[in-house]
Amino acid sequence: MTNKFVSFVILLGFVLGLAVTPAWSSEDEAVANELTTLLKASRAVLVQNKPLIKNPQKAGIDVNKFLSITYKNYEKATGKKFEKSGGNVGKAQEQLIQAIEQVVGDVVSGKDTALDPQGRFLPAIFARKAASKFGEVSGGKMTLKLTTRDEYLVNASNKADAWEKSVIDGKFLKQNWKKGQSYSEVSEHGGKKAFRLISPEYYKKGCMGCHGGKNGAKIHASKMPGLQGQLGGAISVSIYK
Repeated sequence: MTNKFVSFVILLGFVLGLAVTPAWSSEDEAVANELTTLLKASRAVLVQNKPLIKNPQKAGIDVNKFLSITYKNYEKATGKKFEKSGGNVGKAQEQLIQAIEQVVGDVVSGKDTALDPQGRFLPAIFARKAASKFGEVSGGKMTLKLTTRDEYLVNASNKADAWEKSVIDGKFLKQNWKKGQSYSEVSEHGGKKAFRLISPEYYKKGCMGCHGGKNGAKIHASKMPGLQGQLGGAISVSIYK
């Protein structure tokens, strides 16, 4: 849906004497993009600090240090320092940061030991926990989800729904799709209208320790190792209308 189309709908509403509210706004997209960027920046902290993966309680990284590194990653990714925004973007930032603080705090303190069978705090486990906690903190008004193609699926809760699968298979995997470009639209989700944005993720060099070769086969039930540069999955955001 383009801005021109939204403007046309609004104009038509005034002509007909109706009150029309656009199905989505640029702020919804800004919120979704900010959540995606911040989640990626925080997950990267584990990739950059292997001791935090192997033994989170003894890695010497508390919540404050974790967030400090997150903000540095955010700055590197966006070219600007992390600062609290106004409006719904700022509210979403606060809620995701609160979720990250709770998840990291519980794991590094030993309160939460529900990790992988070897007791590792894997980046995927962190992201799944942070996304789940974010949904709680937002009061169910927004959701974050890591998802992937079925052949790479490890945790059933990450399985792509029909809309996510249609975008991954029908857009992200096509040769003419611009690498890294997100896709968004208003769609039904959980029986409610939602603004949905999904952002593709590709295996980078730092991912290969867990997703490539023999190590990947040990972690992934599918036994399918990833290849650097290949589409590995996506982050999906839903904002309910």
